[in-house]
Amino acid sequence: MHAIFAIEPEAIDNWKDLKYALEKFGYSKGLLIARFPKPWPRLVIEACERRGVGEVERARIVEKLRQAQSDRLVRMGLPFDGDDWIANAKRDGVRERLSAILVRDQRDAERFHCLAEVEEALFENRRDVQVKRNANALAEAALYVLLSSDRVVLVDPYFEAKPRCCKVLQAMIKLCREHGHQLSEVVVYTAKGTPKRHANHDVADYERLLSGDLAQEIKLRIYMLSVEGLDQDFHARYLLSQRAGLRFDRGFVEPEDHTQRDHLTDVACLDESRVAELNSRYLGDEGDLADAESIVLPLK
Repeated sequence: MHAIFAIEPEAIDNWKDLKYALEKFGYSKGLLIARFPKPWPRLVIEACERRGVGEVERARIVEKLRQAQSDRLVRMGLPFDGDDWIANAKRDGVRERLSAILVRDQRDAERFHCLAEVEEALFENRRDVQVKRNANALAEAALYVLLSSDRVVLVDPYFEAKPRCCKVLQAMIKLCREHGHQLSEVVVYTAKGTPKRHANHDVADYERLLSGDLAQEIKLRIYMLSVEGLDQDFHARYLLSQRAGLRFDRGFVEPEDHTQRDHLTDVACLDESRVAELNSRYLGDEGDLADAESIVLPLK
């Protein structure tokens, strides 16, 4: 879902260029910056100091980089040896994992772009993608939202204790573990659907389907809401963290029909204000949830 760029520190060695570059990125824009290497913010500051920026400009740069670490910088574990940034960016295993590489001087190499001459089109059309409806593809689309927090929220009125839904959640948990990220809690909001559907009917099915994936380190909370009692529309399907959010048009379901798993569905980044609104709605006072029933796994 999110496109990852790398930026040569020497390409943003002053406030003007740094501000221009960083404003192109953010979870809500579908564009993130790789911490390449891990101390990338420090390397940018050092490049600015070599450029001879004044104390006031340096302070603004430090603060901008501090803010960027929470909403647009991501760690990818890309290999980096020595001090030659360009040589490292050209390495096999690095360049192909990046959507683009922004540098100070023009380079005749695939995916390299001179920051001073880059076309604005490179940053456009990153908020919306189409992905296949299989569990792994849906999970991959959510990767950087999943990695942005140890607690994530799924909102899907059609999520239920069936393999077609749980397989997507299982794929997300597996993907986090493969990237060395430990989720501590997953919260799911779904609809009761019918008067006969209650939490005590579903708990055994959820435990059977998910207990092996949750183990003891991940807590799963499932809230079953009465749609009639809610004061807002409960139709759109979302994945949320405190930092970011995505809208999944067809929700978190892998179709039972194998041919439909190759069909495409839309996934879109949410604006920061929308993420804040949804987090406030679903992670606020539990007493505000109309007639909610809950399931908590693993069972004690």
